[in-house]
Amino acid sequence: MYNMTLKLCSISLIVLFLIGTVSSNRVLELSDRFLDVRSNGVWLVMFYAPWCGHCKNLEPIWNQVAQSLVDTDIRVGRIDCTRFTSVATEFSVSGFPTILFVKGHKTVEYRGDRERNDIVEFARRMDGPAVRYFGNCVQFKNVVKDKKVFFVFLDDSRLQDKIQLKDNYTRIAEEFQTVMNFYSTSLECMADHLGSANEITGKKAVFVCKDGSCFQYDEELVESQNISLREWVNKERFPAFIKVSPGNFHQLMKTGKYIVIAVLEENQIGGLTLKMSEFRDVVEAIALNNKNLYHDYFTFGWLGQPDIANNIAMETLSIPSLIVVNSSTYQYYMPKLEESEKVPSPQSILELLDQVKNNSAQAFGGETFLYRVYRTYYGAKTSLFGMWKGNPVLTTVLLGLPLGLFSIICYTTCCTDILEAGDEEDESETVDERHQKRE
Repeated sequence: MYNMTLKLCSISLIVLFLIGTVSSNRVLELSDRFLDVRSNGVWLVMFYAPWCGHCKNLEPIWNQVAQSLVDTDIRVGRIDCTRFTSVATEFSVSGFPTILFVKGHKTVEYRGDRERNDIVEFARRMDGPAVRYFGNCVQFKNVVKDKKVFFVFLDDSRLQDKIQLKDNYTRIAEEFQTVMNFYSTSLECMADHLGSANEITGKKAVFVCKDGSCFQYDEELVESQNISLREWVNKERFPAFIKVSPGNFHQLMKTGKYIVIAVLEENQIGGLTLKMSEFRDVVEAIALNNKNLYHDYFTFGWLGQPDIANNIAMETLSIPSLIVVNSSTYQYYMPKLEESEKVPSPQSILELLDQVKNNSAQAFGGETFLYRVYRTYYGAKTSLFGMWKGNPVLTTVLLGLPLGLFSIICYTTCCTDILEAGDEEDESETVDERHQKRE
């Protein structure tokens, strides 16, 4: 027993030596030796650079991630890519910070928001199978109570065409594993939640659970609108009302629905004023109370910072406001305000949604070449203004240094030509004078 314990301790010390050092916050400081041990165990690694401001902001969150995953076999580490460039090259790291989940030869990049809960959920999802099975109905009820979106397959022999559907469901789960939870359970658990097994009909025993309730993959909808199971999962993977962020905005744009966004502005501690909160509640009430009218066409949410909406509209929007974005064409729609209105009223929002639904609303913007060029210009201008507002001295240095170097190069090039021309004239004059003296 003593020898076994001694061996385990020796192995642990060897692994730590190969990797690097362990900080007191449970984050492993990795080195280029990580390439030799990457296939041993499960890793969640942050690739960073010391000069990167975003990396510094992520550091305390990364420590919390390590603490949250202490009950798992996932090793949380970080590596300085300015020191160990070979590791960054091996994993094709091109920006900082980059978060990678590494398990054997499988490497998956995290592309969500840099928040502790989101990163932890991502790591836990990737560490397990694409489809997890509820061992009992209590587990199923607890997950439903969380009111998070998840999909569930009824693994029951009494349902027809189960094998083909299950294979399809598993493939979809593997595709969306990075962003969504997929489960399987018994018919009894779902029947207990719904109150009756009679509500479970047809061959399509796939449900989505969100906003505290579960509803079935509609086979009639599939036949009438030719919507595949994958398309249905893609459309239903967000709740009725969601906070829009840089991490999930592009995922929302992949749903094929119109994105209805309440444009607000949080304060420095992430709070909203009473006026902002009231407008958010109005848009949320419209989303929840009109599911039967708008569910198939719109996804509703709100923005804590207006940057995304401003970039879409290519102008600074008033706060609060509302914008509807066509996820396919990048065109946008906004409600018409009366002269006395400063904030869109519920009636004006409903009118806009009906017009968008009926293709009668006036569209702005889009993804034509000219709009893309102007959007790039607007984004660059906004970024520079933000840099100047945050640190005018650094912005002046960053912009002034390249311009200064360019001016020096131009000046040197021009002056060199002039000096060389002057020297040639002097030499020619000297030769002429010598000829005259000899004569």
